[in-house]
Amino acid sequence: MILTSLAVLSSPLVLPLPQAVAGTLTTLVNFNGVNGASPKAGVLQGTDSNIYGTTSEGGSQNRGTAFKLTGTNFSTLTTLVNFNGTNGTNPIARLFQASDGNLYGVTSTGGTSNLGTVFRLAKTTFTTLTTLSNFNGTNGANPAGRLISGSDGRLWGTTSAGGVNGRGTVFKVPLTGGTPTIVVNFNGTNGATPLARLQLATDGNYYGTTSTGGTSNRGTVFKLTPAGVLTSYSFNGSNGQSPQSALIESSGFLYGTTFLGGASNRGAIFRVPLGGGSPVLVASFNGTNGANPTAALIRGIDGNFYGTASTGGASNKGSIYRLVGGTISLLFSFNGTNGATPNSTLIQLSNGAFYGTASAGGTSNRGTVFRYVN
Repeated sequence: MILTSLAVLSSPLVLPLPQAVAGTLTTLVNFNGVNGASPKAGVLQGTDSNIYGTTSEGGSQNRGTAFKLTGTNFSTLTTLVNFNGTNGTNPIARLFQASDGNLYGVTSTGGTSNLGTVFRLAKTTFTTLTTLSNFNGTNGANPAGRLISGSDGRLWGTTSAGGVNGRGTVFKVPLTGGTPTIVVNFNGTNGATPLARLQLATDGNYYGTTSTGGTSNRGTVFKLTPAGVLTSYSFNGSNGQSPQSALIESSGFLYGTTFLGGASNRGAIFRVPLGGGSPVLVASFNGTNGANPTAALIRGIDGNFYGTASTGGASNKGSIYRLVGGTISLLFSFNGTNGATPNSTLIQLSNGAFYGTASAGGTSNRGTVFRYVN
């Protein structure tokens, strides 16, 4: 089973450092197992203004949950679905709300072959789950990245394993479900083990990352045309290694993070030009400002980039950071009590606050949902 964070084994011990004082973090939810546990994915704000998310464990069957947060402060949690194996297990990807108003997602395991599913949560209560597709290995296995809406109106996604070569796939499936259509089979040379969603860019092509494969087996960035023509560009360590997050488009470039590599081998931020090209190092994580990011960047209301790193910071339990130019600044360090190991991409709401999840820590050490105000 592939998780969004492959390992934190390469990260050396970081000695305690002064806590950055640039904002306030509030814990909205402490997961305790019964109400979910170990949220690996971030949250989204639905068209109804509520916040939705998943936990990879916990719930009545200890196989994960989908949840809703309501109230003025989004601190009231309602469990929408308990995954039970048959309808999927271990959702580690963010939910996606399509133009039809329904929520769509994937589970990394479970289903008829225990290799993952595509599912729909029907509006407006989102409590009725329909399994749209079951992965069986041949058509992909163990999806880890969230779905997106393709230019053809179908759901597009990646699987971290399976396909012809067992190295992962890009697939598409209608909103009504059915057998996934494989667009690309990764083979190692062109990449392997994609863990993140695709990005449909303004040039009409799809872009993404693979965490391994490529010329030095350190991962790739790829461009995929709607017709299925794939071009890959490899990481070499100095410009990053093992990307586990999605790309975002900004000002003619695509930006992303890598789990390893960079100047200190603790992860990096890179960019490639729209249209494709070799990854170029933008900034390196050094432990003090965070380490081992598994989450994508977001562009804040102020025009700067923000993100989370799964380790590093003052307590080596993860951080929230800001990127300005080529400089990564530590904004907040997780310490366990307020959460630990944030694996997820932040969202920023119209009120300016950032929301995200930590996969561990909190009062029960089963993870949290938090709000950060800069």
